[in-house]
Amino acid sequence: MKKALTLTLITALAGGTLSAQAQITLDGVINANEIGAGGKYVSLGAFTTPHVGTAGFGLAGLLRMYGANSSTKLYVALAGTLEASGNNFQLYMDLPNRSGVPAGTPLPAIAGSSTVFGTFAGGGIGGTKLELEADAAIATTGTRDVQAAIYTATTGVAKSLGDGLSTPVSNNGTASTIPAASTTGAYSLFAGTRVAYLAPTTPTGDITSNPGNANGGGAGSYALEYEFNRTSLGLPSGASIVRVFAAYVSGDAYWSSDVIPEIPGNGNTNLGFSPDFTALAGTQAATLNVVVTSTRQADDAVVAMSVFPNPAQGESTVSYQVQGGAQDVAVRITDLLGRDVRTLLTARQNAGFHDLQVSGTGLAVGVYLVKVQVGDRVATRRLAVTQ
Repeated sequence: MKKALTLTLITALAGGTLSAQAQITLDGVINANEIGAGGKYVSLGAFTTPHVGTAGFGLAGLLRMYGANSSTKLYVALAGTLEASGNNFQLYMDLPNRSGVPAGTPLPAIAGSSTVFGTFAGGGIGGTKLELEADAAIATTGTRDVQAAIYTATTGVAKSLGDGLSTPVSNNGTASTIPAASTTGAYSLFAGTRVAYLAPTTPTGDITSNPGNANGGGAGSYALEYEFNRTSLGLPSGASIVRVFAAYVSGDAYWSSDVIPEIPGNGNTNLGFSPDFTALAGTQAATLNVVVTSTRQADDAVVAMSVFPNPAQGESTVSYQVQGGAQDVAVRITDLLGRDVRTLLTARQNAGFHDLQVSGTGLAVGVYLVKVQVGDRVATRRLAVTQ
């Protein structure tokens, strides 16, 4: 069984409540003063294999993925360098309160070749099996077009978010806002999204000229930075969980070796069309436990509870935090009047983040309360059970 990769984005505890003000400047550079705790970038994994001209996608690709958050924004940065062509950095997201393509289920095919998520002569993104639930994806190409895909359990749609602009994003680090006209309907998840990308300016213009190539995507790296609106993504003001996965893919859906979290032992071996990540080594999904509680009670902040997917068909997952050492934990489902419906757990658990599976078997369609008590702290979330 693969060991799940859990990486946290949590704000600093201060005076009984958690607060976070992101310390990020959207300029296509991972500056040293942007890395650390308290709203700064936290590493979510790296592609550690050196890039060479004779393997992988050559002297271009990913170095490291970062995440940060504030009370209103979520940041994801991909340190690395894009080849100035149709190749693209893709970011897949599993968002709370949404139900997309389940992990391990082939992504549905998206007809046409107008986006990098479509179908081409050699293959397509359709059929790829990810290790996270795919709710949405966003890609930026080497020609600096920004494109998005939105998934349900069985369908997918995709389009360019440039609203007719040939290059909605510059390559000089200047931040651009996705046009509002492009983020309506299914694409409203990306309303208010800002993007910045900085490319090397040396004659070679490849990843060897990216300062991050010498330090594993560390301070000084040139990067593709996304600033997402938390409200648009549907992230609650308290605790929430986002799972992310990054990849470097050709414009016709051929996957390179570069993915984050990376595949142990794969090196520069390209993955080809429609890879099955569930059959590869490691776990290609990074978990962000995002906690921002400027308006939540301290109990809710400390427990850092989330329920996903929600609404639920079948099985849900309750995630929560045990902070400061081993404590007694109780997890219960009640009706809206507080009457016990099911006890899920009563145990003493070690410090850290924990996941608990909730089967919908035996639960009638309706709305319930999930209560997590850690020591003397209690957090509550509503859970909607559907057919």
